[in-house]
Amino acid sequence: MKKITSASLPGYVMVLFVICLMTFAATALTTYQNLQKLKQNNDEMEHSWRIKDHLKNINLLIMDAESSLRGYYISDDPLFLTPWKHAKDKLEAEFTTLETLTAGNPVQQTYLLQLRVLFDRKLKNFDETLALYHDGGLPEVVKIVRLGEGKEIMDEVRLVDTIMEKDELELLTARHNRFYIEFNRTLWIGNLISSIGLIILIIFYRLILNNFSKQRAVEHELKLTNENLESTVLARTRQLSILSRHLLKVSEEEKAKLARELHDEMGSALTVIGMTLSNVSAQLKDTAPVISNQLIRAKQALKDTVNLKRRIIEDLRPSMLDNLGLTASIESHCEHIAHVAGLTCETEIAEDFENIDPDWAIALFRIVQESLNNVIKYAHASHVKITLQRKAAGLWLQILDNGIGIPGDVLEKPKSHGLLGMRERMLLLGGSFTIQRGTGGKGTAVEAFIPFPPGIAI
Repeated sequence: MKKITSASLPGYVMVLFVICLMTFAATALTTYQNLQKLKQNNDEMEHSWRIKDHLKNINLLIMDAESSLRGYYISDDPLFLTPWKHAKDKLEAEFTTLETLTAGNPVQQTYLLQLRVLFDRKLKNFDETLALYHDGGLPEVVKIVRLGEGKEIMDEVRLVDTIMEKDELELLTARHNRFYIEFNRTLWIGNLISSIGLIILIIFYRLILNNFSKQRAVEHELKLTNENLESTVLARTRQLSILSRHLLKVSEEEKAKLARELHDEMGSALTVIGMTLSNVSAQLKDTAPVISNQLIRAKQALKDTVNLKRRIIEDLRPSMLDNLGLTASIESHCEHIAHVAGLTCETEIAEDFENIDPDWAIALFRIVQESLNNVIKYAHASHVKITLQRKAAGLWLQILDNGIGIPGDVLEKPKSHGLLGMRERMLLLGGSFTIQRGTGGKGTAVEAFIPFPPGIAI
């Protein structure tokens, strides 16, 4: 028979699987790096916009302060000085924030320093103008304004502010360009890796599919082989059962034939010998008493031989089973065993079972016979109970003793204590045979059951 081994994944399939995993891992890593760069670029863009926003805030604060002073000069209302005071308070915080934002850019730090100097000059100019207004009124303020010093400072402020914004835009543009170059390169590499991974995945799928197809073919072949093997085993089992049944039948027939021959031929011969010994012994009683006594002893030995012959015949084929039936045979054998072994033997059989199949009768009697022999040899029991009952589905036999119980290792050995023969007899009749410890783990219970044929109650 062809040897079939279970299919397993080839080595190259596992290699492709590992490569596929590495490819997708590389794609995931590349995507992660690209996202990190995108986040960094967004952070840098936000950083540049924050610088621009704070520069605009400073310009707005100066413009609000200038407008506040003009309103005050025209209306002489102190409420117009509120934006001016607010601007003075906020400008220092705005410059501090810009210093923090431009800490990594020395060029912007230089421009920021210039811008701060200009704003300090502008604030100083505001203070001087406000002092002149308080001393000389509006005409003095107009003279200062006509000099154009404040306008020159604001023009310089706008110039520095424009230069700082331009530098930030150039830096931002350079960062954008660098990002998109890296992004496109990463995108191409990612697409290439994904394409390779997809190809490897398709190849891997095809290999797995082919391997599973081969495995299914092997499993199908194995299934067919197992089915053929099971069919062969069943056929051989049926043949062996038929052969075993035939051998048991032949064995019983041979035993019956041998018992008849021993009874008819040997029995008559032993009877003639006994009669001859009696006659010769009587004739020599007076003339040769010594020889006569020897013949008497020989006749006694002959009687013992006749008794042995009877026991052998009963073991080969119980004559009572053929003459009086199963119930009488079991009860007689039970009484004999009780007398020989010195134990009490109880039978619970409610009917004679005269009409049952002879094969059933001999099988049940043999089981009783073998079980009682085991009780005598191994059980160390003082009481045995034999029960034979007619159930709705068949005949049920139980032999229960109060001995030491059957050891566990004996139950695992079907050939020990004649168990195989008893079980085989039941199986050949379509019945069942069990042996186990008795109730509460005491003694041994042997049970046999023979089912009635369908539609027939015996």
